[in-house]
Amino acid sequence: MSKFWKMTVVCLALFQGAGLHGQSFKIANTAPFARHGAVVEIPADAIACTADGSQSAGGCTGMFRVTDMEGNPLLWQLTSDGKLLVEVSLEAGETVTVAVEPVKATDKCRSGESRCAADTICLSQVRHDFQDDLTWENDRGGYRLYGPSYRAGGGNVAGYDIWTKSVAFPVLAQRYVDHCRYGISYHNDHGNGMDCYTVGRTLGAGMNALMNGDDLIYPCAYEECEILDNGPLRTRVKVTCYPLALPDGTETVETRVITLDKGSWLNRTEVTYSGITAPRPMATGIVVHKENNRGYVVDPQKRFVAYADLTDNPDKGNGVIYIGIVNALTPSEAAYRQFAEAEGAALGHVMNTALYDPATPYVYYWGAGWSKGGVRGMDDWTGYLGRFHDSLMHPIVVNKL
Repeated sequence: MSKFWKMTVVCLALFQGAGLHGQSFKIANTAPFARHGAVVEIPADAIACTADGSQSAGGCTGMFRVTDMEGNPLLWQLTSDGKLLVEVSLEAGETVTVAVEPVKATDKCRSGESRCAADTICLSQVRHDFQDDLTWENDRGGYRLYGPSYRAGGGNVAGYDIWTKSVAFPVLAQRYVDHCRYGISYHNDHGNGMDCYTVGRTLGAGMNALMNGDDLIYPCAYEECEILDNGPLRTRVKVTCYPLALPDGTETVETRVITLDKGSWLNRTEVTYSGITAPRPMATGIVVHKENNRGYVVDPQKRFVAYADLTDNPDKGNGVIYIGIVNALTPSEAAYRQFAEAEGAALGHVMNTALYDPATPYVYYWGAGWSKGGVRGMDDWTGYLGRFHDSLMHPIVVNKL
């Protein structure tokens, strides 16, 4: 199996409800720092429907390409929720212009033309051949969430798992093939990363959970999963968890939409709970292991929490996994909470606590980087987390010309 998953990037894309006709958009970086390789969203309702394409009761169909003002093609993606994603680089305070141009059906893509094909960078998959694992990855790292078969087999892992990576192309599918078919363990690094992280009955690498007093109400595995988008710039997955019994005798069903963009160390996660009618405390956290019991950082401004995990077998030279959580809204508390009793190697969580408001989805960001995959140390990692938070405070602004 090739390590590169090629995809045709809809050079003659069919976009229902929004045909395009030589439109331009200004993209402005409002932050006092550069953003290189930023994935920018242009909402579909900002793209006027024109006569370029067949008019029908369902709207018009358009075929297009996206370029900068010098005519250089830009990597782009249409998402299932009606966004046109464009990859651009912006210096501090810089504004650039991109053009969305019509492409006729007779304008065939030539082989090797970058506007027509690109490597798939962001990819999700469900491994029905291996306990229904849901895994997803981008050019920075990979993650796992356990599924129905795992739960049915007696598994009780709650949190997110990490698959380290040191290459920019998708590798998780090949790791499963090598592990299951050829006995090449994905717990060892064979040149592109590995699974060397222990989750257990914890929040793992950034899971969310409702709270009952000081106790966490752990979820376990997902029940249903829908892959909404699969690259090249974004992968997005909707997972629905098993019904969860609450201490007051009621039941809730948790739904998460997890989004991972090219170039980002962090996943955006939007959480909702059914059946909850009043604000309720919840947490997002990272497990702290005994191998590095003081390896966590809590930002004084509560912008983020971070942890340096020494992996499940430090003596093998597995490097360090740096994990972080960033909240757009300041949490009520950010602190380390120790378990009453250690659970194996797990001593507690470094975590944020906040109120879940049933009127509004809870949105936060979490993810990990690896010392062998581009993160140079804890200062480097916390610097990234701080800038990421600041970038949320200084959003990229898109205006149609």
